[in-house]
Amino acid sequence: MEHPETAPEKTFRFQVNLGGMLDILSNHLYKSPDVFLRELLQNGIDAITLRKKRQPEWTGGRITVALTPGEKLTLRDNGAGLTQEEIHRFLAVIGQSSKTILEADGTVPEDYIGRFGIGLLSCFMVSDSIVVETQPAGGGTAHVWTGYPDGTYTLEPLEVGVVGTAVTLTAKKGAERYFFRREIERLVRYYGLALPVPVCFAGEAEAVNRVPGDFSSVSRGKLLAFGEQVFGEEFLDVLPIATPHLSGAAFVLPYRTDPSSREGHRIYLKQMLLTERGDTLLPPWAFFLRCFLNTQGLRPTASREDFYEDRELDAARQEFAGAVRDYLETLSQEEPERLRRLVDIHAQAIKSMAVWDDSLFRIFIDFLPFETSQGTLTGRALKRAGEGCWVASVPRFQQLKPVFLAQGRLLVCTGYVYDQELVAKLARFCSLPLSPLGEEGMELVLEEPTRAEKEEGFSFLRAANRVLAPLDCRGELRRFLPAGLPGLYSVSEDSRFLRQVETAQEMNSFFSDALGSLLSGQGAAPLSTLYLNLNNPLVRRLCRLPEGELLEDALRVLYVQALLAGGHPLRGGELKLMNQSLLGLVEEAARGVD
Repeated sequence: MEHPETAPEKTFRFQVNLGGMLDILSNHLYKSPDVFLRELLQNGIDAITLRKKRQPEWTGGRITVALTPGEKLTLRDNGAGLTQEEIHRFLAVIGQSSKTILEADGTVPEDYIGRFGIGLLSCFMVSDSIVVETQPAGGGTAHVWTGYPDGTYTLEPLEVGVVGTAVTLTAKKGAERYFFRREIERLVRYYGLALPVPVCFAGEAEAVNRVPGDFSSVSRGKLLAFGEQVFGEEFLDVLPIATPHLSGAAFVLPYRTDPSSREGHRIYLKQMLLTERGDTLLPPWAFFLRCFLNTQGLRPTASREDFYEDRELDAARQEFAGAVRDYLETLSQEEPERLRRLVDIHAQAIKSMAVWDDSLFRIFIDFLPFETSQGTLTGRALKRAGEGCWVASVPRFQQLKPVFLAQGRLLVCTGYVYDQELVAKLARFCSLPLSPLGEEGMELVLEEPTRAEKEEGFSFLRAANRVLAPLDCRGELRRFLPAGLPGLYSVSEDSRFLRQVETAQEMNSFFSDALGSLLSGQGAAPLSTLYLNLNNPLVRRLCRLPEGELLEDALRVLYVQALLAGGHPLRGGELKLMNQSLLGLVEEAARGVD
């Protein structure tokens, strides 16, 4: 007797539970029962492709749909058909695809849609039987094969057959809606709009599926009309896509959209719809586009509802990005107004993505607008503008804009959402002489007074520093334009942070202790600066006043005015200070009248 450990090894076969397979198909592999029509169309197209390979001179591939409304559906192709041996080999073996007979190494040729040999089983989601009548195009006996969900099937010869294959389904309870013309038309257009052969209803010559053969040769007007037909809306613009991996068109939405949107596309594999989602193929920034694309060489997943991640897919993404970049470049040179409209609509969403998406940043930065002291400039103009500064406060930008403009210097406003990150990124990526405006930057745009002016304003500046010291500020005499601006308040980042904390502490008693501890850890508060403009008539007049309450009240008012003009938050004490100083000026004026 042989010991169990030395007994000869035996080989067993897996037993496939067809009911379990159908559960996997309906609940896990396919998103909806309506994919049965996609699978039938795919099989029909592959059969027609096979016949063309075997009979190169043959043309006229066609798929026909016959209906008994609500009850029965027959989809017929005039392709290669199946012999009796092929029926047993391919229709009765789960996972075996008839397309593998075409390559010696068992791979599927690139011009075939189907790969996995399980698509026919999806028909059991809508029918309790699958009847296949098939006549080989190369001659031989016609047969009818009938399959059932319990895994059994019958096979009988047919006396008279029509070249090709016809699949007949009978609606099972709950699936009747798939057996009406309106639904079949919808599904044919949804899945098979781009198919290379016509799909017609029996007795009708007009195809349900019609699509341009070459998008690059179609006029813009016709492409926009096609986009409206497919997607049901009017688009702002369209760009044809013709790359080694992709063909079709990308339509520009005429309204702002959510950057997280990934749906609403029509993406085809070998002219058969694969997915409406752009997560895998399209870059994340394609949210402002609706794409109608076909690809021949990318690999589908088993459900044929997405693509495998591989080098080819990455190349297709790069090609798409390049096509969009070329389109934008062409618009900028030939039709800048159309580009301006596109950017005006989608600038905010594009900026929000370009902050973290380097590929989108590189594509769009040349066309995105930024507010500057020289007017609205694009990223491309900023690249050529030379040295400049940016300031992250809109009110402060408005305050400083005339100063920079008068001196021919560039100041960029980055006080709008995402602009500071984008301008900093532009400076970093392109090594531009752009930097944030700090205290040292202010010195570059303000003219130093002469020695005589300093001497004349000595007592005035001394009074200013006496007034400003309790406010964590110091005074400086400068000349700058416009002359109507008496003072500019400049604050370091540390001081700006402290001002915000102090303001928050005054406004929110709940966090007062926590904010107070934060302030206590700062030590001596860094000084801000009030630049007093010697070009301003009021400042020049104040320089001649003797030191005293009148001068000090006027300086306090100038200080608060400069804060307001620069968009800085007022602390409670500063507002009170201005009121007291104005009252002092009024009383002084009243005494003068008396």
